Amino acid sequence: MNKYFLLLSVYAIFIFTFSMNLTKALFSDQTVSANNTFTAADVFPTPTPIPGIADHIVISEVQINSGIAGNDFIEIYNPTSSIVNLSNIRLVKRATPATSSANIVVFSSSDNIQPRQYILWATSDNGYNTAIGADYTSGDNISTNDSIALIQGNKDTGTIIDAVAWGTGHSSSLFTENTPIANPANGGSIERKALSTSDSTSMSAGGSDEEKGNGYDTNNNSNDFILRSISQPQNSTSSSESP
Repeated sequence: MNKYFLLLSVYAIFIFTFSMNLTKALFSDQTVSANNTFTAADVFPTPTPIPGIADHIVISEVQINSGIAGNDFIEIYNPTSSIVNLSNIRLVKRATPATSSANIVVFSSSDNIQPRQYILWATSDNGYNTAIGADYTSGDNISTNDSIALIQGNKDTGTIIDAVAWGTGHSSSLFTENTPIANPANGGSIERKALSTSDSTSMSAGGSDEEKGNGYDTNNNSNDFILRSISQPQNSTSSSESP
């Protein structure tokens, strides 16, 4: 009896020790590599927001003349990390001294902007919408000293999501955020910055900020936009940006 009792005791201790080691291995959340200890985090931290980057869709680039009168486009960008549905949102314009808006595009519940991507409107004049691959088109035009806005709800009384004016002679009835940007040259455009430090060189083709999006927004058009000598429209098929 003593012999069998001793064997059973040793076997029980072995099973207990093995089970404890196995449990420790299964539930341990540390790995040691090259004298460094890596601990699995319970909660992954959210990325730190970039200062000055909008948390809503914005007007990102506007051309009022390609060198051929009437060849206009408006580019819209989503600087957020989520899909934005455009239901009940419209793109509108006002020209001095108008006090009422005119619809350019009225979006539907099936319209979306993917994270850090674009949609593009262009006039149908001269088949310009087809030439640049616009996602939306109409027979409307924008011109010097105009203003445009993204509005949720009624075109005249709805909530302004974003707005930009360019040129001179603007009144309080237009969609100006603080100070307008200058009129763009023929073939050029006004473009929203990627970052506070962006300029016309860094935002141009091949520039250091070319692919960092167009999300900089301080609610001051002259501060948020730069003048491009050559426009660069992007549409819903363009690659996503990386701020």
